[in-house]
Amino acid sequence: MKYLFLIVMCFALLFGCEQPEAVDREAEGEKIMAASREWAKSEKAEDYLKFWTEDALVMSPGQPTYRGHGEISEMLRESESIPGFQVDWEPQEVYVSESGDLAYLIEKSAFSMDDSTGNKLTEYHKAVTIWKKQEDGSWKCVVDIMNPDPSISSLR
Repeated sequence: MKYLFLIVMCFALLFGCEQPEAVDREAEGEKIMAASREWAKSEKAEDYLKFWTEDALVMSPGQPTYRGHGEISEMLRESESIPGFQVDWEPQEVYVSESGDLAYLIEKSAFSMDDSTGNKLTEYHKAVTIWKKQEDGSWKCVVDIMNPDPSISSLR
């Protein structure tokens, strides 16, 4: 009787526990790449803001760390007031965690603005963005960090 109990318990442990569903990391990576490309098409501060989580951090060279929507929104408004200001980027690589709830992108970005004579100046950056899967299945950026990279001359 004791052995029967042990056998039943072993089967219960082996087959009674739910196995987590395998994450399709490639599909999730494609979703994140698509979200980043959609984000790059944004034209207004409100459009940019919706891709960051409420508590996101933005770390740009020569700037303080912007924390949360309030500070990030102010940064965006200030950027919009710079003559000729434009930003564009292209995700290069994505890595999705095995659990499927966090990921990071390696990206190239270009920041352009007019100089004092009206000529366009462009600075290229390398960037890492960390993304978190939301309850609704969408992905949002939680950390956005970049720095200039003089070896980059194109986003592609």
